[in-house]
Amino acid sequence: MSDVDQWDPDSMGLKAHHQSILTRAWQERRGNQLCLEQSDLSALKSTVLAKPQDWVRFATEVDDSTIIDWIKVLTLCEEQYPGFEWGAKSPVIPLVRVLRSRRTYPEDLTGWIKANSNNRFLPYGSLLDRL
Repeated sequence: MSDVDQWDPDSMGLKAHHQSILTRAWQERRGNQLCLEQSDLSALKSTVLAKPQDWVRFATEVDDSTIIDWIKVLTLCEEQYPGFEWGAKSPVIPLVRVLRSRRTYPEDLTGWIKANSNNRFLPYGSLLDRL
């Protein structure tokens, strides 16, 4: 036996604890100010490694209002915490695409995202990614 662990890229995927952190972050916020603990921030920061299709799978079984809450949490994380500058790799983009594919994207959500973010790629992503 070896003492060396094998790296499994799927182990970096999105898990139930990520869902819990995102949901709790929205429920415990004060206005638009998030109140995340360092352990939660570390767990969310690692989600930048997830691919857009991972976020789509992550949101498949979730209702629209929960996805909207997650979009808002992730948007606010980028603005409120250092190290969350995701740019065109923001998980907000695939989550927005999930809602748009369901035809349940709220008209006012784009305005909310733009008012609470300096990320020029939100909410739709890079034009080059859509070509």
